[in-house]
Amino acid sequence: MTFDRYAKSVLTVIAVALVIIAVRPWLPESLSPDSLSTTPAMAQTTIPKYGELVVPKSWGKFIAYGNNNLLLEAPDKSLRVVDLDGKAPEYPKLKVVIHWGQ
Repeated sequence: MTFDRYAKSVLTVIAVALVIIAVRPWLPESLSPDSLSTTPAMAQTTIPKYGELVVPKSWGKFIAYGNNNLLLEAPDKSLRVVDLDGKAPEYPKLKVVIHWGQ
């Protein structure tokens, strides 16, 4: 019996709170007390883990990306693997240059 009264009172408090939340946008500012005022929600973004990296165009044309590495094809048809994992100024770093033999 006590639990039934407790449950009904808790549900009544929840119902009253939901009605206040639903009606509040239509109430004029003068009627709503300061205790019910809230700050508006603002969109928040996370700071990116990595910043921008600039790969010189002279290193070649983009071919593929994988394992945080770029595969570039240079004008002389050699392939270059560029490591992007790190921070500027030491990255991006040229890891491997592949020249095709005759």
